[in-house]
Amino acid sequence: MNQTSKDGTVKPKRKLWRTRFKMARKTSAFAPRVAADEVCIPDLSDDELQHWGEYILLSDATSVLHRDGTITRRAHNITKLYANELLAQWDEVYRFYDRNTSLHKIQTAKVYLPDGSVRKAKKVVQPYGQTSLNFYPLRPGVTVELEEQQDFFIPDRIAACMWGQEYLQFAIPCRRLRFTVAIAEPFSLDYKLHRTDAEPRTWKQGSYQVYQWDLHDIPGYETDDGTPHPRDVLPWIDITTLASWKPITKFYVKDLEPPARTPPQIQKLAEELASDDQSTEDKIYSVYKYSSEDVRYGRHPNELNLEKTREMGLMLEDMRGDCKDKSSLMVSMLRHLGIEASIAILLTRMNGSVSFLPGARFDHAIVCVTLENGDRLWLDPAGGPVTFKDIPYNDQGTQALLLNSEGGELTTIPEGGPQSQQVSRTCEGFLSEDCSYQFTAEVRTSGDTAMELRLKYMYRNQESTVLTLEKELASHLTGARIESPQFINLKDISRDVSYSYQTTLDQWSRQIDEIILFRIPWLGSMQTAGVVNVQKRTSALQTPNPIRFTDEHKIKIPSGYQGYGLPYEHNLECAWGRYQATVYVENSHLICQREVDHRGGIVFEDQYPEFKKYWEACTRADALDVVLMKTPS
Repeated sequence: MNQTSKDGTVKPKRKLWRTRFKMARKTSAFAPRVAADEVCIPDLSDDELQHWGEYILLSDATSVLHRDGTITRRAHNITKLYANELLAQWDEVYRFYDRNTSLHKIQTAKVYLPDGSVRKAKKVVQPYGQTSLNFYPLRPGVTVELEEQQDFFIPDRIAACMWGQEYLQFAIPCRRLRFTVAIAEPFSLDYKLHRTDAEPRTWKQGSYQVYQWDLHDIPGYETDDGTPHPRDVLPWIDITTLASWKPITKFYVKDLEPPARTPPQIQKLAEELASDDQSTEDKIYSVYKYSSEDVRYGRHPNELNLEKTREMGLMLEDMRGDCKDKSSLMVSMLRHLGIEASIAILLTRMNGSVSFLPGARFDHAIVCVTLENGDRLWLDPAGGPVTFKDIPYNDQGTQALLLNSEGGELTTIPEGGPQSQQVSRTCEGFLSEDCSYQFTAEVRTSGDTAMELRLKYMYRNQESTVLTLEKELASHLTGARIESPQFINLKDISRDVSYSYQTTLDQWSRQIDEIILFRIPWLGSMQTAGVVNVQKRTSALQTPNPIRFTDEHKIKIPSGYQGYGLPYEHNLECAWGRYQATVYVENSHLICQREVDHRGGIVFEDQYPEFKKYWEACTRADALDVVLMKTPS
């Protein structure tokens, strides 16, 4: 039976001799070396190289967890290059390692020229564990080979374990991809397949259990600005030897948890901030406002690589801290006020939304407050000037580890949907017979849009704010004249951001004899977002982030005119959005109402025709002219 520690991790066995003497460990028994001749023949056509810019001939990765809890990683890559920007990436290749805890060896570094000759890359060993490789000469059609191994002589910082992931497809084609994992007793491996059913070949090699994926002729996955994160669309493998999240929690509690005894200066600060507050919500808001606004984001350069939170006294001296510093400060103050709060660590949405097996894969820290009724309130004091009770979309729907108890709690941060990210506009104006449209607008924003407006404007003076807001509003409507732009609420983060302005659109409509063709200047018009600009996609599409646009125009129409073909209504819906618009005439006013929900999500290749059909129908509805006809005398 394996010996386990109190936090559930497996206790490693005695050290290997090669670990003691800091020598490289052998891995060829698990994955025999693949020679370049095995993958370089047959040669690639120029058409393939010109299409992709490069072509991976071999991607061979081996990860070994030894009985003493140390790890060996070997990587062997052979790539044929063509595009200039990709050639430039191989001019100089750097590797860094800590000589006290690991050993890094370059086993092969070569350039294969089109004429059949071979050149060795120049290796320069620099101080402080840095190695520089210069591949020369490089020109279209060369093949570069890099084989390297790194041996770690102390276990992972979390515990004696191994965790990680490997993609089974890349943005460019790969002739052969091999991924090998060898786990020594007493450890055991847990793996999870994502978007693939490729089970590994397994066998016993001495005291090691070996898992190997060996794939051939993998097509490239063409990407563009609309392609989602690779973890959400490509096949990949998640691996870990950790049986639970307990050791992860233990590690981060040690680094991030505020002191059990709240420092006197933090006690005093919390009491001063909440001195005038009556309710629990008021106290939470006061602490959040201070942590979010008064404590600026960042750290001194000499503290950037420190994983622990800053000492509270230092934070109060220079009023600065990163996400974990701000969260720790906020939790410390809330606890002193008798409010249950915990730090939550997560991997933000920009890095994909698929959940991981246990491992230290986090890039952000926020705060979770447990209210008196048991509900949870998620707050991000480092997310920017976010409205109280809102949370940036980048945090929503992600896997989070709450550092609130022994072993922690793995949960998912709720997604607010389009209703939590709103832009709502109300307009009232008149349409002249000369086809000009003048209106006054009031706009209310919430969620990320409100945060972005605060980031852009809250530290500007009045003159700069007016000028910049005028330019921004005019940029969405060609020829628009913007007057009197002003924020109704900008700096109060307890409320949504609102602003107003007046607009004149000269000759906005078209007049044909006694007919006026009027196009409604909808807010967030779908004509301006070219997400369906191709007939067919060869990769998935990331749809716009969730947001709701609500727009209403009450327009006084010219005397003697009436609507033709009104009222009309459009109701469109699919899995990724909803569109609803109505236009009618009431008491000599044209009433135009529209609500659009972008629901977010991923459109895979086979779903693209459905999404394209929906988006194009919405675009046509946005562009539809309202017909006003002059009635006979």
